[in-house]
Amino acid sequence: MFKKIINPLKWRVNTQALWISFLMPTVLMVGYFAYRHMTPFGHGSILTVDLGQQYIDFFAGYKQTLLHHPTDLLFSFTKGLGGETFGDWAYYLLSPFNLLLLPFTNAQLPAAILFLTAIKYGCASWSMAFALRQIRWQKGWALPVFGLIYAMMGWFVANQLNLMWLDGAILLPLIVVGFERFLDGMSHWRLTLSLTLIFIVNYYMAYMIGLFLGLYLIWRLFWQPYTLHERLVIIGKFTFSTLMSIGLATVIWLPTAQALMESKGQHMLEGLKNQLAYPPLDLVSKLFMGTFNFEQMKDGLPNIFVGSFVLILVWYFFTHREIRWQTRLAAGFVTLVLIISMVYDPVNIAWHGFSFPVWYPYRFSYVFSFWMIWLAASVWSPEVRLSRRQLIGFIFVLVLGIGWSIYRLSALNDLTWMQIGIGVGFLTIILVLQQLQFRGWWWHWCLGISIILEMLMSTVWTLDNFSYLNADEYRTIVQSIETASAKLPQKADDFYRVTKSFQRTKGDPLQGDFNGATTFSSALEHQQSDFMAAIGQPEGDNYIAYDGGTLLSDSLLGMRYVLQPNRAIPTELGNPSTFATYPRFDMLTYPQIAKTNKVLIQKNEQALPIAFAANTDAIGYTSRSNDPLGNQNKLWQSLTGQSENNVITSDNFLQTSGQNLNVPTVITGAFLNKQDANQPAELVLTYAKREGGPSYLTLGASIAAEDVIISVDGETLQSVPSHRHTIVVPLPDTGDVGSQHTIKLVLQKKSLWLQDVSLYTLNAKLLQEQASTFQAQGLKMTHFSSTKISGQIDMPRGENLLMSTIPASRGWTLYVDGKEVNQIKIANFFVGAVISPGKHRIEYRYKVPLLHIGGVVSIGFVLFLMGLSWSESTKRRHSLHGKPLH
Repeated sequence: MFKKIINPLKWRVNTQALWISFLMPTVLMVGYFAYRHMTPFGHGSILTVDLGQQYIDFFAGYKQTLLHHPTDLLFSFTKGLGGETFGDWAYYLLSPFNLLLLPFTNAQLPAAILFLTAIKYGCASWSMAFALRQIRWQKGWALPVFGLIYAMMGWFVANQLNLMWLDGAILLPLIVVGFERFLDGMSHWRLTLSLTLIFIVNYYMAYMIGLFLGLYLIWRLFWQPYTLHERLVIIGKFTFSTLMSIGLATVIWLPTAQALMESKGQHMLEGLKNQLAYPPLDLVSKLFMGTFNFEQMKDGLPNIFVGSFVLILVWYFFTHREIRWQTRLAAGFVTLVLIISMVYDPVNIAWHGFSFPVWYPYRFSYVFSFWMIWLAASVWSPEVRLSRRQLIGFIFVLVLGIGWSIYRLSALNDLTWMQIGIGVGFLTIILVLQQLQFRGWWWHWCLGISIILEMLMSTVWTLDNFSYLNADEYRTIVQSIETASAKLPQKADDFYRVTKSFQRTKGDPLQGDFNGATTFSSALEHQQSDFMAAIGQPEGDNYIAYDGGTLLSDSLLGMRYVLQPNRAIPTELGNPSTFATYPRFDMLTYPQIAKTNKVLIQKNEQALPIAFAANTDAIGYTSRSNDPLGNQNKLWQSLTGQSENNVITSDNFLQTSGQNLNVPTVITGAFLNKQDANQPAELVLTYAKREGGPSYLTLGASIAAEDVIISVDGETLQSVPSHRHTIVVPLPDTGDVGSQHTIKLVLQKKSLWLQDVSLYTLNAKLLQEQASTFQAQGLKMTHFSSTKISGQIDMPRGENLLMSTIPASRGWTLYVDGKEVNQIKIANFFVGAVISPGKHRIEYRYKVPLLHIGGVVSIGFVLFLMGLSWSESTKRRHSLHGKPLH
């Protein structure tokens, strides 16, 4: 018996087929990655676009959370200035596959992700093969063929970099077959548990699958000539399992829904128009292999490639008269709704939770591909052939589709003559094989190999259109960040933030395991973006970047340490100098506390604690749009209660000069126009070092990287970051008082609007004095974790505002001397409270909103289902005992 188990040659045919279903795409994908020399097979990597710029950082944070900081699963100060992370985990990180990444270091993650991706290809194939076997539609060698078609469909390949979505495609066949088995009289647990699992693993994909299941139910009601009672039973079974799954997963989706209302919920229905997104017939072009590239990521068409074999069988399904016309009509309705969803914007947005996706459009199109493959698998057998009438109709439709694609070829950026030719070639070969009357032993092999080659060629064609990060570059910069952050103080009950003047991605704090002020997350709270815009930092709906801090903002936000490149000429890929942002010239006088061979670590002695006593004037503070340094100064003044003392003041340029343009007398708001459009043009601004402290430049939203190149004292700055509001740029502060420095703006276009281009100076001595006062009356911390901060504070008279730089959220509760107190939102962002003078015990506690309620509901459903199962098992035992013996 044991020898039979360990010998694959003695397994049953279907068991072998299921193993082949998993192994074939897994091995093929590993082989392709090795061919592309991706690590561990070379110096390349699988990292591209969001996988390299966002998700890999989440995976690094995933490891830190599970192994070292479990409370970061609920709230983390590595998410920008601090944010709820339960929603991030629900979207990005709850896949059980991610546990496979735990043994690997951050530097090894690209290799780990490569194997994880290949495994997901295999699991998708196995899932489809298993479902088809369970429903008894296919068996034997057909299982790995249909499995591979599903795993290498256009959507799966195009979205292999969005690893968290792939679980939805993997679980979909199991969910559908669970429903089918439930209808056949089996237990509801297959459907309930698989549906619950997708709700837990990725609520976004679960939502799309839920909509699709509603359509699938309509088709299933007409599969056979059911009576009204039988149809009601089917609906009842579907409703029961769906409600049970929703109930079991309430602990995940309920608090996540609350978090979404603070992030994505702010943009629901934004940009919606009553229109067709593109000519509907253009969808035909996506049935050709390899029709995906970088341009398609942003605003392309749905990825629905499923191969020629499936197209032939779908045509057979809809035109075969022995299939009930009601079944075909219902299938046609489902297909039509899915096509309309991929063409008509108001329906499309409904599939995305009523918020248009940023990049990767039509994310739900995998359900359409599944539907096509499912219909094809429901009718295929080796005896299937198109009748003469079916064949003529298929060729007619085929010619129309090819003709339209050729007609639109110049307008489609993802289709070429070669793709059309090869696609037609494969379709012809597979159609001929399918129509052959004589089918010897070779027939199965020829058909199977043709199908596999077409799917594999489409996969290679698609993935070759991507550009990938260099593994050595990734490894060097990540290790540089880790090495530098390891030299920072690691006291248990301490809190500080860290800023940098270089950046691989906005997720660097996750890689280095430190509290920063940058993040990139689809679940980013809009308040974080609003505050960063107010103080002059680059931000968007799903990211913030602390690129242009000032000494004042550093002090206020508790930026105690700064990591800067050692300014050496980079000699290897990934050196931090090659990732430099704006140099922090204003920090050059900070003491250096440590260094590595690539990074200098300096300390900001003026960094404030996370909470401190301040003046109640700050309660009335409001910011002004596009006045970042004015906002910083005004907020600081309100905290000190000294409105007459300006820490930051506006300044004037000493002189201006230019070449090939009109030199304005007033810089801010001026329009520059080239006198000769074909010649270079530049504007030179000169400023002087002030006695008080460093200078800063502001740039309005109209000044973009493609419009101008900026250099300071002859050194070209990094390109202007993308920004929607006015941002701050630190300027050199070297030399004696009165020393002159130059800023050169080189126009890249015919004209340039100097929106909010202004000069400011900071009074470093006044800032130091006032910061020292705040430090003296700061919170003396006794405990710190992401969800609990406690300590003692002595509130002086006249300073009744307990100010903190904890981002305000419904989840925070503030206790003073053991009693809960009302919170006040300061600067429309931070947690504050008015308390009496004297010594107090302070405690901040965070609980994910609605998590407790969600947990209670989930436990209630677990108990209900356990009771129901016990009752059913008891009834079965009684019925068995009551049967007569024979």
